[in-house]
Amino acid sequence: MDIHRCSFLDYTPESITSCAFSHESNLNELTPKNFRLAVGRADGTIEIWNPHDSRSKWVLETIVPGSRGNSIEGLVWSSNNDPSLPPRLFSIGGSTILTEWDLSTGTPLKNYDCNAGVIWSVAINSTHDKIALGCDDGSVVVVSINGGPGVIEHECILQRQKFRVLSLCWIENKMIIGGCADGRIRCWSYNNEDIIQDNDQEADDNTNMNIRGRLFQTLRVDRLKGEPSLIWCLLYLPKSNQFVSGDSTGTVKVWDLKHLVLQQSFQVHEADVLCLAKDASGEKFFTAGVDRKIFNFNYTKMSKSNSKWINMTNRLLHGNDVRTMNCYQSKNLDFLVSGGIERIMHINTAVNFQSSVSIKLPINPLIENIIINEEKRLVLMWQKNEVKIWKLKLDHTKKLVAKLTLSDPENITNVDISSNGNYLLVSRLSLVKLFKLEEVSEDKIAVKRMDYELLSAIGAKQSKFINSEDLILIYTSDNELISFKFDQISPSSPFDDFQEPVDYDVPEGISTGASDFQYLIYHTHIAIDENNSLAALSKFDGTIDILNLKTKESFTLIKLSSVATCIAFTSNSTLVAVTLDHKVHEFNVLNNKKDGQVYTAWAMRNFNSIPAHFLSLPGCAFGVFENLGRICVYGCNWLCFFDLNYDLPSIKQVPTENKKRSRNGTQLQATNGTSAKEQQPSNNEENKCFWLTKNYTDLIYAGKLNESELVVVERHLEDMANPPAFKVNKITL
Repeated sequence: MDIHRCSFLDYTPESITSCAFSHESNLNELTPKNFRLAVGRADGTIEIWNPHDSRSKWVLETIVPGSRGNSIEGLVWSSNNDPSLPPRLFSIGGSTILTEWDLSTGTPLKNYDCNAGVIWSVAINSTHDKIALGCDDGSVVVVSINGGPGVIEHECILQRQKFRVLSLCWIENKMIIGGCADGRIRCWSYNNEDIIQDNDQEADDNTNMNIRGRLFQTLRVDRLKGEPSLIWCLLYLPKSNQFVSGDSTGTVKVWDLKHLVLQQSFQVHEADVLCLAKDASGEKFFTAGVDRKIFNFNYTKMSKSNSKWINMTNRLLHGNDVRTMNCYQSKNLDFLVSGGIERIMHINTAVNFQSSVSIKLPINPLIENIIINEEKRLVLMWQKNEVKIWKLKLDHTKKLVAKLTLSDPENITNVDISSNGNYLLVSRLSLVKLFKLEEVSEDKIAVKRMDYELLSAIGAKQSKFINSEDLILIYTSDNELISFKFDQISPSSPFDDFQEPVDYDVPEGISTGASDFQYLIYHTHIAIDENNSLAALSKFDGTIDILNLKTKESFTLIKLSSVATCIAFTSNSTLVAVTLDHKVHEFNVLNNKKDGQVYTAWAMRNFNSIPAHFLSLPGCAFGVFENLGRICVYGCNWLCFFDLNYDLPSIKQVPTENKKRSRNGTQLQATNGTSAKEQQPSNNEENKCFWLTKNYTDLIYAGKLNESELVVVERHLEDMANPPAFKVNKITL
């Protein structure tokens, strides 16, 4: 079998600009079920990750698509004002708008204009009912989010000053501190019980602290070459009643909140300090920035009445600027996450930061963004608002034959190509577009837009050509499943602009709790069986639904105990699903529970015989497909095959002698007389039905071109264009 090892597909996600955990650290409780990590990127995309109570089982659950020219510059969650509801996500991004997101649809739930300058910084208070916004005209706007989802109300504007507010931090609900572009840290009083005073009104010094919005103290940091420093980040340390600042000189300063004076200063970074994070106990904080290093400071007791912050250690984990960092700790989890220009998130631990093994979250998209057309040997890839088409020639060379860049900035959510390679379907949350592909020459394909008002009025998360039924199946941005007639071999127009869409009544998801995210009950992955016109739809709550496109009937096939990260039909119309715990399931789709077994005979015989080294593989499966009776599954750094024509060798239970003895020295017997241990099958037994390789790294796609050719796509981080990184001194004192 020929394998096309492709590294020419230039998939390049944008750099990471911000991240935020949905809940605050709490060492006395277990991690909430709806705990998530939000990651913002420079193209406006927001990713929602679920760690599944593990350091190695992170799963990308949903994506909010971005658009050209937009960026996510700050993220905050509100989780405490109503525990019965899922956490609310807010973002800022190079405009005067604060956005609350509807994660179930990927669209804004509320856009609030702060009526001030462009927002540069955002911070939420400890009770999660107020958000402070720092603007480039010097304003600090406080808004209330206490009214529930979709409600953002103006609270007040703090006393004005004229310099850009680069960072903000709440000190409980009594004070707001802001780092400004003139090298000063400004302190505003904030008291819910008092009304804001007019800026011109006189007030005694003794009452300044009790007047909401009054600027009562200004602190200065060092200058660099006579120019004002930029205060990029601030962090509140409640245990020691202090706050920390990081600025453009590379200096980390610790300030006393009681007297508002400088207590300690560390010149540890060689360039700008861009982000700060603290652990749950408040006895550690971490700093990072342009020089790529992460420093760990510990609160150390020097004497009975004196404690100081000590620079304990540092690590060089990133290959470029660290833009964002956050920490979360609970009874069962310990995360220190960081990301930046190099596009990936690093996962470490805060307790054992120096010795912890850094885990990297993969760059793979939620749904495969690469598809293959067998008839014309085309490989398509899309990202942002661009689609590229390559042709794989018989002599194993490749050629970029077409490139489509959409004029409007909204990012593409999904692309599909018809079986004959003549039509291209491009989906976005606001509309669906249809294009015709005309082969001009062997090395060039012309892309022509076909305008249909019916498609332009529908937004879609996914859309598929159902070639056997002459349909276009669309999963809309409102989480509804519809279809239109489409005849790809029609000599005139393949699409009727006056037809009525067919609505499918798929099983509705039922949320297991009021605090769960709504997107968990909507479908994420869709697999199509072209031979029998079946569609399988999976959700991140473990449910798999089946839709018969001929009869328009649907039913729930099964609800798995673990998340199905990828699904695919086989040539025998069975459905294969690979779950987060690396279990391989094969289902009889045509036999409902009432008529027969849900699992196939192969699945029932081999479910408990999955090889141990497959079960222990890191990460999750990103894709699965079948070829000539063999199931291919791939992850970030591994690729394996299961041959359905053979049974996996069973894991034998080998009796062992019981070595436990009583006090008098006589040997004790187990309940059944013996104890047992698992004996793994030999390599010769496994090679017949299971094959695993780790020769491929950074896999973003694996698929079948035809029965004798496979396509494997790798995308290495070092191949992606990056701005030059800061050169770190090799010797650090």
